[in-house]
Amino acid sequence: MFNMATMAADECREDPADRAWRRWTEQAGKILGRYVGDGSNEAEEWLHDLYRESCTPEEAVTEMLAQQEMERAA
Repeated sequence: MFNMATMAADECREDPADRAWRRWTEQAGKILGRYVGDGSNEAEEWLHDLYRESCTPEEAVTEMLAQQEMERAA
């Protein structure tokens, strides 16, 4: 039987992919020393791309920082 409480609970429930992404961003944020949001800026969007390419948080942060350094040097 359908009811509003069941619907609300289903909408609030996090699926395994969301939990994995949240854990990954928490690890990346610890490495960076700051909060990593969900695509709130260009660098974080790039981190999400690296996550989807199966990079570890360490690999992704290293790649992101190297890319930022190259852009500053240019």
